[in-house]
Amino acid sequence: MEKTLIINRKEAEMVLNYPDCIKAMEDVFKAMSEGKVTNLQRSMIPHESGCSLAIMPASDNSVNITGGKIIIFPGREAAKNKTNQGIVPLFDTVTGALKAIVDAELITVNRTAASSAAAANHLAKKDASVLAIFGGGKQGRAHALAVSAIRDIKKVNVWSYHEETITACCEYLKEKLPNVEIVACVNGEDAAKDADIICTTTSAKTNVPILKGEWVKKGACICAIGACKGTNRECDEDLVIRSKVFSDMTAAVLRDGGDVAIPLSEGKISESHIICEIGDVIAGKHEGRTSDEDITMFKSVGISAEDVAASYLIYQKAKKQGLGTWVEI
Repeated sequence: MEKTLIINRKEAEMVLNYPDCIKAMEDVFKAMSEGKVTNLQRSMIPHESGCSLAIMPASDNSVNITGGKIIIFPGREAAKNKTNQGIVPLFDTVTGALKAIVDAELITVNRTAASSAAAANHLAKKDASVLAIFGGGKQGRAHALAVSAIRDIKKVNVWSYHEETITACCEYLKEKLPNVEIVACVNGEDAAKDADIICTTTSAKTNVPILKGEWVKKGACICAIGACKGTNRECDEDLVIRSKVFSDMTAAVLRDGGDVAIPLSEGKISESHIICEIGDVIAGKHEGRTSDEDITMFKSVGISAEDVAASYLIYQKAKKQGLGTWVEI
């Protein structure tokens, strides 16, 4: 029986970098556009503790790999104690062998930021130099690093609900991006008004927008990733209406992307307001941005193909570098 490579969080972190992960996200989005990926939407089982089991399967037939992320979305106690975990099992679609089991937490953060950067690489202006981060947690920090890998970012504006989060994020980014001006902003308008790229990463729990269209300048690119339920949003309807909207997976965004789903339910936009999936832009089927005045928006809810692609990348690199533990299941 073929052995399985177990790759823990520390080992995954050792091999996963943003340039490689961004390339992997571009490749899987392109494969989706070419019909080589089967991607099922997220299913969840909620529990009284507040924890929810999420299952996100996908197959990438371009590399003969199938699998999916199985992870706990933490309730209050799990979040407080940081005890929630997740894994991504990877199977060979030809032999059926379990190739690897990869820790999922690092993947969730990094593939999300890498997906946004991959989209921004095709939707943001080439000379974009000012980045705004809404939300200073793991996703906000990761997005600042990922976007800095695809554009010459000279300034990062940081805003969050909590002052201590802003301070911690700014300190982190000053260490990681020593040649970039890091600015703590007192409100969302100050963060957004001069930004060429805006990433909203606040894990929105309400339908009250934190980013308004009137704050956003012409030519900006928005990566809206924090609102992953159909009833929650970060961007107001004015911004969505003004934007050329692209999705990671349109069916998933229409169901779970409240930034789009809410104005859609209110009759403010139609489903056709989503121009296409970002894979179509990467594959050259759609040109995406057509002028320097376009406001473009990448609306993402996170899809299983991204997890499988990131896990497969980690598996390949760990195997090459002799990392992980081989076991017989």
